Amino acid sequence: MAVSFTNNWKNILDKLENTLRTEFKGALPVYRGNKAPAGSTYLQLIPSGSELLEYNVTSETREFTIQILYYFLEANVKDSALDHILRTVSRIEALIHDNVTVALADGTNIHNCRMQSTELNAGDEDMYIVEWEWKCIHQGNFA
Repeated sequence: MAVSFTNNWKNILDKLENTLRTEFKGALPVYRGNKAPAGSTYLQLIPSGSELLEYNVTSETREFTIQILYYFLEANVKDSALDHILRTVSRIEALIHDNVTVALADGTNIHNCRMQSTELNAGDEDMYIVEWEWKCIHQGNFA
């Protein structure tokens, strides 16, 4: 017997990607997964995992985690470039804060959407990388 399901990962990634793309209107490309990006600055969304928070007969509640990476491909980041990077970081963090609860395409919602942690300069000497751990809570798999 085939299982009936909803691809919650796709719905969450679609919404997060759309939110970021809408904000930056093409000025900051957004890629999903390990796709080979092009350009000198871009965002990459990598699904990391989910944790079961509540399980019952009619549904389950999970916390989803997505790694967001902001790449700035420049070997020597000077003050003006660092200022640009930090403005972009603050803008992305404010955007996520303004979207704490979001409706998904399947009619369900994600809530408590947040940047759990931020690591600056996570790259090597050839690039500057900002790494976020983005999390949200979703109730799904309704019976």
